[in-house]
Amino acid sequence: MNRGGGVSDPVTLARTGLLDALEALKAHLDALVVVGAQAIYLHTGAAEVALAEYTTDGDLAVDPDSLGSDPRVEAAMIAAHFEADPRDHAVGTWISPRGVPVDLMVPEAVAGLGSRAASVPPHDRKAMRRARGLEAALVDNTRMMIRALDVSADSREFEVAVAGPAALLVAKLHKIQDRIDQPSRLDNKDAHDIYRVLRSIDTEVLAVATHGLLNARLSRAVTLEALEHLERLFAAGSRAVGSRMAGAAEELVGDPATVSESVALLAQDLRDALNARQHEG
Repeated sequence: MNRGGGVSDPVTLARTGLLDALEALKAHLDALVVVGAQAIYLHTGAAEVALAEYTTDGDLAVDPDSLGSDPRVEAAMIAAHFEADPRDHAVGTWISPRGVPVDLMVPEAVAGLGSRAASVPPHDRKAMRRARGLEAALVDNTRMMIRALDVSADSREFEVAVAGPAALLVAKLHKIQDRIDQPSRLDNKDAHDIYRVLRSIDTEVLAVATHGLLNARLSRAVTLEALEHLERLFAAGSRAVGSRMAGAAEELVGDPATVSESVALLAQDLRDALNARQHEG
């Protein structure tokens, strides 16, 4: 099977790394949900924004209720020649044979006891890490076929769940908020990814899906928190932190002021659509 050994483009390489992880964990595909930037691009690939798609890693949420015990996650990754990131803060990050980081994350609400590592026996505690905000991905997802970006170089394909746009918004909002007091870890692209989703997905579609997340026990708390983050970071206006970050991401390629204003207005539209739906209910 062709596995794209000569890939050099970062985005194409990142997809190859994701495919490597899916192949390594093929016995557990029903427990996996693709999240992060790659999932966003699967939903918004035709977005008319100035900033090109860019990511260098892969992200997978793991549902422990669907995760089997054989093979152990750590054994499967090592057998596929992944290496665990040795850094203390990088629990659950695996480096593919091509150097692509792939994060295996368990939503905090179902990750068992602990502060960083996920406790999902019999799997090793350091095989996966806990992450708040990914609960929504276990509720809002749809199965899609994941293929290489260059199918002539890599013929592999896997049918796997991909987080829906509403769940991806929830996760990104948590990610930005978690790093808001750590400027060195903030990435303007995370805010731009929110702009990409808000611009690409119809507001009413997002409102319906978000309303569903609010009505699901597993995702309700993190979704309420995410909406608070949306209000403060984006809907508060073009000078709000998230709005400014989204604009700054286009500093060299687009119109930062227009992006900041647009993402604030789109966030307000989503908030208003949700309020209207809640009042109807």
